[in-house]
Amino acid sequence: MPRCNIEPDKIAGAVAGVAIGDAMGMPSEFMTCEEIRNVYGRIEGFCPPRPGHIHAGMTAGRITDDTEQTLAIIEALDAHGRITPEVAGEAYLKWAEQTNAYESSVLGPSSRKALERLKAGEDPRQTGSAGSTVGAAMRVAPIGIVNSPDLEKAAEECYLSCLPTHGVNIAIAGACAVCCGVAAALIARSLDQVVDAALYGARYGERLGIQWAGTLVSTRIELALRIVDESGNTEEAEDLLYTTCGAGMNPTELIPTAIGLYVLHKGDPKKAVPAAANLGGDTDTLASIVGALSGAYSGLRAFPEGWVDTVRKVNNLDFERLTAILVAVRERRYASNDRYRC
Repeated sequence: MPRCNIEPDKIAGAVAGVAIGDAMGMPSEFMTCEEIRNVYGRIEGFCPPRPGHIHAGMTAGRITDDTEQTLAIIEALDAHGRITPEVAGEAYLKWAEQTNAYESSVLGPSSRKALERLKAGEDPRQTGSAGSTVGAAMRVAPIGIVNSPDLEKAAEECYLSCLPTHGVNIAIAGACAVCCGVAAALIARSLDQVVDAALYGARYGERLGIQWAGTLVSTRIELALRIVDESGNTEEAEDLLYTTCGAGMNPTELIPTAIGLYVLHKGDPKKAVPAAANLGGDTDTLASIVGALSGAYSGLRAFPEGWVDTVRKVNNLDFERLTAILVAVRERRYASNDRYRC
């Protein structure tokens, strides 16, 4: 079979989508949809957070830990070529120290405990035993990129990236769903191909790690898809995704809703990313995941140029360099493994 070439524009779209979604969802994080409407009307670009908000004082267009940890994964891939629990643990510790994450109000208790255990020298394959949130899913787009189109390899490496901080199966399933979804979106000819890949990733991850007593990410993705398919209009679908699937930090809520929004808006980041930023709940993570999926599917050119320029300038991000790193890592893998074919 012929070698599978991926357009750099799509790789850049996935990376930029994480940052754009993160920055657009930042000021509305942990607000209800009603609060967002009362404060902002509707978010269609970048806004500063209101006084008293968790991110109060941050500049409009500023990224948060979602993008910062994604960048940490990219730099680790550049330095090591492949993500292992040891490489990932080192990258997360470096990120925490560089950003003073230990003093941040956005660092959750399970991640904080995992980082403390890593810092103490514990085994990175065991330190994430309490991690059950979407903290792993928000950062794995680069792993999907460098493994595309091989979903099995993407899920396997994604799993290893989770272990230092998120070792519970729903966290792994959510991360693998996003990772495989991005891997497929880069080459997909239809939304269904991306959905099938996300479901594959979710089911792969659900059988790994510490088992969660409750609903599965994969079954909730199927619920989100039914909501989108059966709703009479976009507003109704978004409302039902929010009230039925949810938008909290639990992977069984946020990942299905993200995939639902991606499908609802047909992979168009101009519509899907603002929809996520206005939905309520963990909006920065929701919008960053939607941004990664829609960016991988539609490419960087599908984002308004002003969005890309603002996030690039406010955060001093070099999307061209980041894209080049991921292209180079993927090319090195191609050279040594002929499984990476379409």
